[in-house]
Amino acid sequence: MCNLIIDNGSWENFVSMALVEYMKLETKSHPQPYDNGRIKKGPCIKVTNRCQVPISIEKFYRDPITCDVVNIDKCHIFLGRSWQHDVDATHKGRDNIYVFTWKGKRVATRPIPPPPESTKKVSSLISLCQRLDRNSRASSLEE
Repeated sequence: MCNLIIDNGSWENFVSMALVEYMKLETKSHPQPYDNGRIKKGPCIKVTNRCQVPISIEKFYRDPITCDVVNIDKCHIFLGRSWQHDVDATHKGRDNIYVFTWKGKRVATRPIPPPPESTKKVSSLISLCQRLDRNSRASSLEE
């Protein structure tokens, strides 16, 4: 199980070096290496490698996603607009979820509950997704 962030402000998909090493994923040289200053505070990160990350959401969604490999520690996987475009995801702002259809099944993300009020920091991490139960929340998410 991994933490991931879905970000409307970035086109790139990223995976942490730690996850790549843990899963022993094969990396390849990036065809167009670049510097990225948005992922981590401090100096720009040089992006030189990429890999295929097998993402699965329970038994309903399985897809290898091409991600740039970076040294991040706030999440394991960072999905940008390219992933959102590929799955035609829709962000439901009030519910803080993304909804998409994959092979005929409606899938939605589940946000991590906000931290206790004492920390006063809102989390934008999203946990693993789940298929919406047809009898419960699916009708409330219809567009």
